[in-house]
Amino acid sequence: MTWVFSKRCKQALKNGKIKVSIPRNVRIRIWKLIEKYDERWVETSETGWDYWTSRLECLTEEIKSEHGLEYLSAYSEEKEGVIVPADLKAFILRGNYPPYILDAVELLYEDLSQNEQLSFQKEFNQIMEESDLPWRMAEGRIFPVDSQYIEEEILRKTYELLKEVKFLGALQEFEKARVDLSNGDYEGAIQNANLAVESTIKCILKVQKEKPGKLYRKLIESGLIPEYYEGFLKSFEENILRSVAIIRNEEPGAGHGRGERLEKVPSSLAELAVNLAGVLINYLIKRYIEKQSQTIEEENTGGNDLPF
Repeated sequence: MTWVFSKRCKQALKNGKIKVSIPRNVRIRIWKLIEKYDERWVETSETGWDYWTSRLECLTEEIKSEHGLEYLSAYSEEKEGVIVPADLKAFILRGNYPPYILDAVELLYEDLSQNEQLSFQKEFNQIMEESDLPWRMAEGRIFPVDSQYIEEEILRKTYELLKEVKFLGALQEFEKARVDLSNGDYEGAIQNANLAVESTIKCILKVQKEKPGKLYRKLIESGLIPEYYEGFLKSFEENILRSVAIIRNEEPGAGHGRGERLEKVPSSLAELAVNLAGVLINYLIKRYIEKQSQTIEEENTGGNDLPF
């Protein structure tokens, strides 16, 4: 099974955050592109019977397999609004669920040779650009050129990574931040986003309690973050790692110090805090996993050096 576009963006499509609309003329160009990369060959059945097949025949079966479909469907040419069984061409030109068209493009990409993949991807992107459509392909994956998809990917990967390394406290706080954001509790969203980042760092460093400033300093001193140069580390700590904490403490109405004014935290700021926390957690856990893997590899190979 393949993690195709409609599966990756399932929640965003369901909530209307991402909408796929492909005009007729663009569908024709996509079909011409798909048809261009078709290829036929002979296969032999289990009973020894030779038969012809093709990439597009295989693609049809792959689409049905990915989505559990008995047959492809599309809008009828004769009866307006009526959905009927269809072949691959009709599925692309008149298919009733546009995200499946992008799935088909991704699935065909996987069946191509490396050189074909490069040219296919380039041609697809050219069609999208010339048609002023917000879709681009990179390494075989189609994505919308907007913030909704980026948000979807960040949050999904953050959940997956937190579960993978079993940082349950950080996972719970990040989930709370998401719930607070959805419920309009923007102050709570910022607070829990900050706590999720701090809890992730504590789990990585194996410390129970530490003030934020010292916590970030210990993280840098741990060697988890590459020491390219001293100025970068300081800037990374002050402007990147502590950005969620800064948002939380500096914005009136969020964090401990409310000052003399009691202002409502803007939704855009809360959304920034949650998404930024997701980006930071993603990076930190990936570095943590890389370091753990490197340590295990060094331990496994350390005693195998031949004595010369």
